[in-house]
Amino acid sequence: MRLRIGAVALLWATSAWTAPMPAAEQPLTLGQALALVLENNPQLQAADFDTRAAAARIRQQSLGTPWQVGMELENLAGSGEGSDLETTVSLGRVLELGNKSTLRGAVAEQESSLLRHEQDAARLDLLAETAQRFIAIAQVQSRRALAQEQLETANKTQGAVKRRFRAGKASKAELSRAKIGVARAELALDEIDHLLRNGRTRLAQLWGQVRPDFKKVVGTLFTLPSIPDYASLERLLDNNPAIARLATQERLADVRLQLTRAQRQPDIDLSAGIRHFSANDDTGLLLSVRVPLGSRSRAVGYEDEARALARREPLLAQNRKLALRATLFSLHQELLHDRDRLQMLRSRIIPAATQALDDTNRGYGTGRYSLLELTQAQEVLLQARLEALDAAASFQRNRIQIDRLTGASPRTGVNS
Repeated sequence: MRLRIGAVALLWATSAWTAPMPAAEQPLTLGQALALVLENNPQLQAADFDTRAAAARIRQQSLGTPWQVGMELENLAGSGEGSDLETTVSLGRVLELGNKSTLRGAVAEQESSLLRHEQDAARLDLLAETAQRFIAIAQVQSRRALAQEQLETANKTQGAVKRRFRAGKASKAELSRAKIGVARAELALDEIDHLLRNGRTRLAQLWGQVRPDFKKVVGTLFTLPSIPDYASLERLLDNNPAIARLATQERLADVRLQLTRAQRQPDIDLSAGIRHFSANDDTGLLLSVRVPLGSRSRAVGYEDEARALARREPLLAQNRKLALRATLFSLHQELLHDRDRLQMLRSRIIPAATQALDDTNRGYGTGRYSLLELTQAQEVLLQARLEALDAAASFQRNRIQIDRLTGASPRTGVNS
């Protein structure tokens, strides 16, 4: 059987993702999540039955017209001369001209190919969605680590304010603001735990689990894969199932046009039989031929419709390819922007914010800075670290979308 490009996701999964399902409470890797989805997702399992139904449909449409056995009784309940019963037994069928059964089978085969392309696209969509939900959990986990640090910082700040308050160098209002800072940090941590529970449930749902049996995912968002140049990615667009589907749609339109052309040739209703005359116990042969009139003129409208649709398909394919290229270009630019933004944050902004916070901490201890200035310095550093996390997560998400457009399995920095 010919290997279709769209099946690369399944082959890559079975060869590279051999890690077993994690035991309860064990961390989950992206490879394990993708493998679980491929093995257990109900949508993918249902697709197998769609494939079987399509194969049966090809067999149905390829069949010729059936033979028909008939019996005709004349003068069954007559009187006088009309009571002489005549019995006719016949065998016949409709003879299709123009190779119609073969063309119907060809139409069903192209429709089956369309179904396979749709299934390939659905499989890649599902893998991409799995990776996106995995990254969402990884991002929230990193946010939780920052929130935990923020809570520890808030507790330290509250301790410093208490010491200054006891020494008469801080007001009661400052102590209240410090306590509020601790409470807000606790509230933020609780909110993140809520997001984590929801995220784990949404991820496990993709492989049919209601209650996830993992507590965390493993992998770092800050490991950025290399960025291919746009030209090389553009060449990979042909691997997108949508491109293969467009070519199949063109072939399907051509076969349907051929089928409508075949309708010009009328089908012949042919039957033969034996007639028995009860009056004198004689028999005779019977031959019946019926040919519909006006088949050519009736087929013109159907043929014109099919021809118009066949000419439409290349234009739709061109429009779809342009849209895919525009989307790919946009995602590639976003990828470059995310990388540059992350580099700027990690190389310049975060170190400067860290230094500013250290200086403010020392100055607050000597009374040179106020509590407001200290909390502002803390907020600046936290915001910069959150922006770096958002940039890294955005890079991973955009990379997944690029892999989806090029017909590849998700490749991100969280595959560790």
